[in-house]
Parts: sequence; structure tokens; C-alpha cells
Amino acid sequence: MKIIEFDKKKQDMVLKTENLNDLWALYNVIGKEDKVTSQTHRRVVLREGSKGERKPMRLTINVESLSFHEFSNRLRIKGTILEGPEDYVSFGSYHTLNIEIGTILSIKKEKWLNTEIKRIKELSIFEKNFLIFMIAIETGLATIFLVSNYSNTRIATIKKTIPGKRYETRYRNKAYEEFFSNIIKIIEENVKSRKIDLIVICGPGNVRNYLLKDIQNKLGDIKLPPIENIHASSGTESAIIETLKSDKLIKLKNKVKIIQEMAKIEEIFRLFSIDPDLIAIGFNEVTKAAESGAINELFCADTLIRGVSTDKKMQIENLLNLAEKSNAKINILSSEQLTGQQIIDLGSLVAILRYKI
Repeated sequence: MKIIEFDKKKQDMVLKTENLNDLWALYNVIGKEDKVTSQTHRRVVLREGSKGERKPMRLTINVESLSFHEFSNRLRIKGTILEGPEDYVSFGSYHTLNIEIGTILSIKKEKWLNTEIKRIKELSIFEKNFLIFMIAIETGLATIFLVSNYSNTRIATIKKTIPGKRYETRYRNKAYEEFFSNIIKIIEENVKSRKIDLIVICGPGNVRNYLLKDIQNKLGDIKLPPIENIHASSGTESAIIETLKSDKLIKLKNKVKIIQEMAKIEEIFRLFSIDPDLIAIGFNEVTKAAESGAINELFCADTLIRGVSTDKKMQIENLLNLAEKSNAKINILSSEQLTGQQIIDLGSLVAILRYKI
């Protein structure tokens, strides 16, 4: 992200996006009621009865909602028009700005928070996305996820009744053939439509081995990414979480954000089980620890700072600033990731302490 200009008096920042990670950062920084200005296109009806034509123009909108589209490299910002060419727009009507890589835009806030400015200046090391296609499989059940540095998406849950061993082998084989074919069809569609960096098959027993063999036989004519075959306890979502913590995938921690975060979440649970006094949970406990300078690492769900009232955002901002004064490391976790959901389940705010208080 390139900061072109920052007017502290007007609280107006002009930026140029340079990669997908910049769009993700803006998704987490821009809030409701912010004023965003950018070059855009809008359909204009010049004469009655015509479909109109799309005209280039520069618009300022009052933000109401945002959506991040990582697979189309786009951030969509929706709001009502505040400024623009009077001949072509009706002020107060809705417009959506499509912010892409290379877009120049300005963001005006009532007040830029220190954590927001820091997030713009000190972007994540993950400048490139890394996409993992994950299949958790057991007999008759497969759970399929796409996991990236920005989100995790359940693509499908496939269920198929597999006859028991007392049935003839041909019936069992036919059921497995149909089961695997449904999975392989989804794999093929995604490999062809997305840049998949890794396929991971996980689950108990030999079913995953049979699936891997079937993939290699049926998809041998297309270029597949590397495939990892990892033991897990089930074919459910919990196996996806379990596998992301595995030693086989830890080698990817410098490329995949969620794998780094999984290791940190595991440390929270480990300390909670052996020495719970080194963990603070919730706003009151974490604030007390921050005031004592006892926080070593702080984990905050993005739901506490995105889409909330200014008062609540300032409350968290003050807490984060207080923790940073004692050199605490701050982690803001996405609610769209499995790790963010785990932090939310723990109360949205968790700290690992240097010492007991």
C-alpha cells in the first residue's frame, strides 16, 4: 500500500493499492460513515427510453457496507453519493465503488485511529495469497473447504450411504465410485477455475488413500497442484482444524496465515490447561493486565473494531494502545477465519501474560 498523502487536520488519507493484501487491509480499516472517494463508472440515462451508458466519473460516497472478493481481486464499497458531477448523479442515491489493485482512493474519517494507521503502514508479510483445497473424508462423508490467507469457505458436504461388508463387494464398490466421483468433480472444477496451491486430503483409515488413487487415475490429464495425504480423526470440519495444526503443514507457516495463527491458538489452550493464571479473557481481565504491563501477546477478534459504534471502537483502541506501551504483540484475527471464530468463542479478547497478576 502506498500512502500518497495524509492530511491530519482533515483526517483524510490518499492511498494507492498495490496487491490483494492491501484490499484486505482496507476491508478491515474502512468503516461505516467513512467518506471514500475514487474514480468509478456509473450508468447514466441521457435520453428517455434509452438504456443509458456507463460514464467515468469521480464520486465520494458515505460508506454503509463493504464486501471483500479475494478471487476477483476486488473490494466493493457501497454507500450513498455525497459528491460527484451534478449533471450525472443524484446526491443521496446509492453507488458501489469497485476498488481493485492499482486503484487510487481517499478515505476520510472522523478520526483515524492509531491501530488503523498502523495497519495501513505495517501490512502483513503475506503479500501473496496461498490457497489450500482441503478434503476431510471418512466412509460416506466428505467435508470440503477452501482455506486462504483471508478466509475459509465450506464448498460442500458430501454424504453417501456405503453398504456394509456383509453386502456384495460390487454394491460397495459402486457406492464408493459414486461417492468419489462427486468429490473429484468438485476438485476438477476448482483446479480449473482457481489457482490452487495445495490439495490436502485428511481423515481416518484407508478411505483417503483410495480417494487419492482415484484422483490420480481420473485427473491425470490435468495439471494438479501438490497433494498432501494426512491422517485425521474424522471427515468433519473439526478434522480441517486438526489438520491445519499438523506437523506436515507447519512447514507452510511462512506462506499461510491461518497455520501461524493455529499455532498461537494452541499455545493459548495449552497454557489455559497447565497454568490458567497466565491467560486473561474478556475486556475487564485484559484491561487489568494491560494496566499492569503484563501482556505478552494480545488476540482480538476483528468484530470488536469493524462495524461497531465509535465509542466501542475507541474503547478497544485505548486498550490496544495501552498494551502496546508495554511492547505487547497485537494480533487482530478475522472472524472469517477458523482461528478468528475460536477467539470469538473465547470471548473475542484474549491475552497471554508475561507473569501472573
